[in-house]
Amino acid sequence: MDAAVIQVNMLGGFSIRREDAEVTVNARSKKLCLLLACLIRERQRTVLYSELLDLLWEGQDSDSTAFNALKAILHRARNFLDGLVPGQGRALILSREGGCQWNPEAPVAVDTEEFCALAHRAAQDARNQLAAGTEALALYRGRYLPMLAGSAWAAAEAGALHQLYLSTALSTLPLLAEAGRWQEVKDLSCAAFALEPHMEQLCRMYMEALYRLDRRQEAVQVYEEFQERLLAQKKMMPSDGLREFYRRVQRDSGPEALSPVLLLEQLQELPSQGALMCEYDFFRIVCHSMARLAGRSGEPIHIALISVVGGGDSPVAWNSLKRVMNNLQGIILSSLRRGDAAARCSASQYVLLLPQATYENSRMVCTRITRAFVRQYPHSPARLRVSVQPLPSAE
Repeated sequence: MDAAVIQVNMLGGFSIRREDAEVTVNARSKKLCLLLACLIRERQRTVLYSELLDLLWEGQDSDSTAFNALKAILHRARNFLDGLVPGQGRALILSREGGCQWNPEAPVAVDTEEFCALAHRAAQDARNQLAAGTEALALYRGRYLPMLAGSAWAAAEAGALHQLYLSTALSTLPLLAEAGRWQEVKDLSCAAFALEPHMEQLCRMYMEALYRLDRRQEAVQVYEEFQERLLAQKKMMPSDGLREFYRRVQRDSGPEALSPVLLLEQLQELPSQGALMCEYDFFRIVCHSMARLAGRSGEPIHIALISVVGGGDSPVAWNSLKRVMNNLQGIILSSLRRGDAAARCSASQYVLLLPQATYENSRMVCTRITRAFVRQYPHSPARLRVSVQPLPSAE
């Protein structure tokens, strides 16, 4: 066979190209995908039929029927590779004693191997770290052989490659930022964040890039979607540092100067009934302000924590918790006074600010909320647990 290089891409899909001809492994052909991927990765040795049987029928007993099926898959693989050049299949998959082998003399370039070489060079060569890192990251178009997500053989390789991708991205992004290459920071952090949507470091870099590119409303949206996702799936809030950066982006997203009239228009609250329901970060600021006022006036201020729990204080299933929290919010808003405030402080908790309320009055407010919840939702899988305590005044 001639010396034309065969390019094999396994990141984000599975395709094989030779010059202008290309064939793509269908996601439904998992055994064909496993066979070809194994032969290419182990192309310097003969892969025994017994190994291929164990690989393709993982966890199942193989018999003569399985061996006949393996021969049929090998036949399909050779026909598949004929799509590159007629007859290419038999030239690429060679029969050996007791097994078969990808032709070791056929020049092959595999994206996973190129990616690993560049990523390791970036980690070891400080002078070329940025160039090698960006080149490596450009090769990572997605997870390794995504159609084989359920295969233990592919999962081990996919996990190692993904961790190498993340470490390379996290070491390359600061170098791009230091060089002021913010468009590249944005593109890389966006791609990495799509693969790791719960990683705060990537969220911060993505927001920072959008902020530097004067796309601040997009940065705000990135944070808000991240917080909602983190709260829903991880039951936690972003860090204080990221929330502070979000507030800074929000502040800088507005007009540069305000007239006195526009200032009053923006500060004036629209007519509404009931308590103020706000974001937790804003709630904290309100508490700090009220604590200062209490330090001067001596008037009591209490906070109440309302937790949603299941039977035996076990967590409530997420599909039920979302509905319960929405229902509880409505009851809280209708039960509190106009001067009170409330915020959702975790996936399953609300915190209430009750100014000018004694401890006994605060307990009565919480009892009213609990009874209203039980009355309106008698078959709810959740129950409410309440804690009331004074807000320390700022001396």
